[in-house]
Amino acid sequence: MTTTQDLDTQAGQASPDGDSSRVHTILTAYLQSKAVFAALDLGVFEALEKSPRTVAELADELGLEKRPTRALLVALKGLDLVRAENGGYRNSDEASRYLVAGRPEYMGGFAAHQNSHFGHFSRLDEAVRTNTSLNQRVLKQGYRDQGAAAGEGREGTGRLIQAMRVSSRLQAGKLAAAVPLAGVRRVVDLGCGSGDYSIALASHHPELRVTALDYPAVTDLARANVREAGLEDRIEVRPADIMADAWPETDAVLLSHVLDGYGPERAAHLVKRIHAHLPDGGRLLVHSHMPALATGLFPAMFGLILLVNTEEGEVRDVDEIRAWVEGAGFRDIATRNVSQLSGLLTATK
Repeated sequence: MTTTQDLDTQAGQASPDGDSSRVHTILTAYLQSKAVFAALDLGVFEALEKSPRTVAELADELGLEKRPTRALLVALKGLDLVRAENGGYRNSDEASRYLVAGRPEYMGGFAAHQNSHFGHFSRLDEAVRTNTSLNQRVLKQGYRDQGAAAGEGREGTGRLIQAMRVSSRLQAGKLAAAVPLAGVRRVVDLGCGSGDYSIALASHHPELRVTALDYPAVTDLARANVREAGLEDRIEVRPADIMADAWPETDAVLLSHVLDGYGPERAAHLVKRIHAHLPDGGRLLVHSHMPALATGLFPAMFGLILLVNTEEGEVRDVDEIRAWVEGAGFRDIATRNVSQLSGLLTATK
């Protein structure tokens, strides 16, 4: 059976027999995500979690006709998210874990955020031709409305933070294990987003104290995540404009998925500001979708999301980041892979 991992592999590697199958996989990949988005919206996974259902039973429960219900179930079976069993269908273990509302690792919010991207991506050619952000989530000077795209309001901020949480769960623990923090007692997490990287650092390093900074609407959500993790005594969440406001004294600064949102001048300025703020021996930790250090396909695709969402953002690969870090005066620069999605650059003042 072809799984989603197989499909990702096919999309990232040439066809072994020199035929068109890899290109065919790429051209039809949108069907996979839209099938899952539709199933989530209709409540398919919640219904199948109660007990296996036949096509007719599921159609009746969801108020659908049998034909579209059957087509959707066959698609989900092809993705190995549902399994055929005794004339009916049930969730796979993967679907039960990630796609059933209420589960701790539920990815429905992330799916909703990606589905919102889908409408914009129907106009991707326009964004490429005009070099213009389609939803203006991030302007040249920073986020236009504390994480919300044009017209979204605070609901948009919430969707963005939920999407960050899902992505960060794939990276945060690995980052916390990889980052060199010997002798470090205080870290400032600039642009902390959901707070999950701060949470991972504090969980892995019990001696560490973290100050997490971001826009007020974002820190309201991050603070709730820190409280849920039981780490309020070691993680302080503060509202701040990281480009303009003062930062507390610290031994190290973490930039996790921050530089990509800015143009090169603003990104380089932020790195220089960090160098000026750190004490001698202080450390800079840059974690992001660096295609040269990551192992998966997504970091190479992420630049398209930035094109649609930002005025100047781009995927910043390791050589460009290294140039900014060296230009700011940092030394002892080192790089390494962190996860399928990310890499890490460390440096010392």
